[in-house]
Amino acid sequence: MKRPWMKFISGSIISLCMATLMFGVNAVIGALLWPYAINSWLVFLGKPASIVWWQGALIGFVPYVGPLSIPAAAITFILMLFLV
Repeated sequence: MKRPWMKFISGSIISLCMATLMFGVNAVIGALLWPYAINSWLVFLGKPASIVWWQGALIGFVPYVGPLSIPAAAITFILMLFLV
């Protein structure tokens, strides 16, 4: 007995897993790097560090902004070596 709907279901499950994995990776990277980058600049400007990990994860969910956390953290690290 053939099940034509099975191909659609398995493809949908794989797509859902890949999308969840992609957003999850962006959220984890954002939770680690966005607070570092933003809080470093806040401390440099003389203000208290106020960004926490879950706010960084929310920034990581934003399309095209989440993947920018890696270059932002790298640039922040390099500039803080020379500015502080």
